[in-house]
Amino acid sequence: MESKMILAYGLEQKDLEVFKMSNIKYKVITTKIFHEKIEAIVEKSEQEEREESLPKEKVILFNGFSDDELDKIIKLIRATIGRSPILAVVTDTSKRWTFEYLVEHLIEEREWYKKMQEEKGNN
Repeated sequence: MESKMILAYGLEQKDLEVFKMSNIKYKVITTKIFHEKIEAIVEKSEQEEREESLPKEKVILFNGFSDDELDKIIKLIRATIGRSPILAVVTDTSKRWTFEYLVEHLIEEREWYKKMQEEKGNN
């Protein structure tokens, strides 16, 4: 599962163009594969037919990139797509999760972090 690629969920076509122009391999997470395990999504060789994903969130997962590569790609994303996407790296643990479960986990994590920041601000 060392294939370098981005798994993109909820992004608009103009956001995906950033990856195309930078020659970064990516897959769009669609309704068809939303419930599959991340390792299965990465290992699929063909690109799924383009269909509307389920955007309530924008999520970008990084698979197989070095720290230096991640640093450059995240700077590119921040400069072009902005700060709205949830960014995460696929780990040995998360690759066994379904994409749906990981997105739920990341949203919970973000909400917990926001709550902690608010509580810190109120003290």
